[in-house]
Amino acid sequence: MVYTLLELTSELAAHRVPPLPAPATHLRTLPTVAAPPADVSPLLAAEVLLPRPGAAFPDPLVYVSNRDDPAPEGDTIAIFEAAGEDLAYVREVRSGLRHLRGMVFGGPGDRWLIAGGVKGGGVKVFERVEGGRGLREVASIELEAPTGFLWL
Repeated sequence: MVYTLLELTSELAAHRVPPLPAPATHLRTLPTVAAPPADVSPLLAAEVLLPRPGAAFPDPLVYVSNRDDPAPEGDTIAIFEAAGEDLAYVREVRSGLRHLRGMVFGGPGDRWLIAGGVKGGGVKVFERVEGGRGLREVASIELEAPTGFLWL
């Protein structure tokens, strides 16, 4: 499976990629925002993450960040279920960040998601809840223009 983030249309596409010479098969394309506006051009899908399933979070999930949402609650992180060849939208979580640019999973079992807002909101740490189908903010710090993170 290959998941492609379509930045300018704020969509996530899923393709099955068999061994060569067989061609890839488009399976599904879904919006990365719950209620896409008629004109999505101000919004930009940013990153796609697929944390490895494990004991604490056994179901395959895909997390997508979206930038430049005008809502007062900030940009969103969309969560999708990715079971086999199926891809289903679960929910979006408001991050409180502006121009959400960097995001990475870390900690034991990839329990934590750290994200940063280049144009506001600083850095936030979210705990995966509800089997990974939800995120709960557990920490934040104001930093100017964070763009990337590395777990050690």
